[in-house]
Amino acid sequence: MAREEYASLSTLTLAKVASRRLLAAHPDGDLSVICLNIHKSSVSAARALAARLSTLSISERHYWIGTLYTLMLDPHQRRRQAAYFTPPYLAEALIDYAISKGFDLGRHDVLDPAAGGAAFLSLIANRMRRIGLSEVDIAYRLNGIEIDPALARMSESLIEERLGGFADRQMVHVGDALQAVPLASYDLVIANPPYGRLSISEVVGENWAKVAHSGHINKYALFAELCFRVAKPKGLVALVIPSSFRSGPLYEKMRSFVLSQGQILAVGSVSNRKDVFADVAQDVSVLVVRKGGSHKASAKVEFPVFGPSGKADRPAFGKITSNPSSSWWAPSRFADVRGGATIADYGATAKAGYFVWNREQEKMSGGDDPQARPLIWAANIRAGRPCLPATRDGAGIDFVTVLEGSTALVTDHAVVLQRTTNNNQARRLIAASVDPSVVERWGGFVCENHTIVLRGAGRRSMSLLAVLLNTKAVDDRYRAASGTSNISVQLLRQLDLPPPSVFRDALRESRDPEKAAEVAYEKASQTSRVNEVSA
Repeated sequence: MAREEYASLSTLTLAKVASRRLLAAHPDGDLSVICLNIHKSSVSAARALAARLSTLSISERHYWIGTLYTLMLDPHQRRRQAAYFTPPYLAEALIDYAISKGFDLGRHDVLDPAAGGAAFLSLIANRMRRIGLSEVDIAYRLNGIEIDPALARMSESLIEERLGGFADRQMVHVGDALQAVPLASYDLVIANPPYGRLSISEVVGENWAKVAHSGHINKYALFAELCFRVAKPKGLVALVIPSSFRSGPLYEKMRSFVLSQGQILAVGSVSNRKDVFADVAQDVSVLVVRKGGSHKASAKVEFPVFGPSGKADRPAFGKITSNPSSSWWAPSRFADVRGGATIADYGATAKAGYFVWNREQEKMSGGDDPQARPLIWAANIRAGRPCLPATRDGAGIDFVTVLEGSTALVTDHAVVLQRTTNNNQARRLIAASVDPSVVERWGGFVCENHTIVLRGAGRRSMSLLAVLLNTKAVDDRYRAASGTSNISVQLLRQLDLPPPSVFRDALRESRDPEKAAEVAYEKASQTSRVNEVSA
């Protein structure tokens, strides 16, 4: 590939090209050494990447060197380590926030227990140096742990570059932070910990039980517990973690633990999941807590939004109840205009789609199998159109073998929603009624796991619900409650809606679902206020 062709590539694409060619040229090389010396490489793509990085800030350059390292890992190892680094804009914004809440660069020390890439430690070292601290003082304030030896060495080198080559103290130690015995406590514990499911056999000790159920242990929850354990009283814990902890029964123990550990200062959202981690889309949140005592339900909590330009100027504020079963989403700006109903008032129950096709391919079958039922993919769902099963390319119908009586088999009137959306879509909620002919012909159907199924006994009420869910008024309320692109079953169950009778009457009057939804919310809210006054 010619030099001018490299110039047309995005930095991520160029890094991918460089990673493949570097691996081919140095199959047994030390990845950390290779990544730190791409400017000396004989590989033209690596030199092109080095030239590109030389035009960036040192923070951006460090980020892309770390990202190059992860791209050179075996894909299985990369997923196992969840080696995806925090981009500088988000790391800088989180450090700014920690400073605003009392982290003192001139006096305090810091630990990152998942320090690969030095995303936080390198930036903090730079800030400490800018206020005039000596290299020795800075080196003794910065502490990191990294399980990957080569990545630890590389992270150490990146921090040393910030300190003008100072290398008299090892700042990033090699080890599994979850198994290490803490030797100190810290004023700030900041991390973007790895995430991923663990089996009970992979977990060491008993601390996991504070934050997880035995059947659902996520690595990031264990790191959260560790961070609180090693933070000083009144110290800060600042985490970049998947948004899944904010709602649902699977993370109730984690929320209960966090509530018991200190005052929650912020639960933030990141505006675009595609901009967070290179080469992977992940909904993430920011959690900042001051350790000490239990969270006070009366205290204000900030719900900021972080984007490429940093933290938004006008964050929302709200409160987090002491009940861990409650969700931790931002307060709705629609609090003054509430419908007062939920999907349950429409006779609907919500559940995620059952079939995980890439793990259960043996269940795929032909339509002539007596136990075969048609499969509905997320791609089959189009707002406002009857949903019919079809292959993803539309060339036929996929079937799945399902035993009679299985909970995976949907035989009710149903509405299906896309469970995974993206930030470029005009609407977050995309719903469709399943055509009644599907159940009539095949006796039921199965949905894949990128869908959510709403089941109900009444065809009219379910059709009405599908119309309502596709309106902007409902979509805006969902977006106000959720900072993520994935649709939460729990949030969907709690989503505020106008009562069925009120929406049905408004729809008869206007025939325009968008206008009818707005009118229904207003009427339901007015009725509620009148009833409150009368009471």
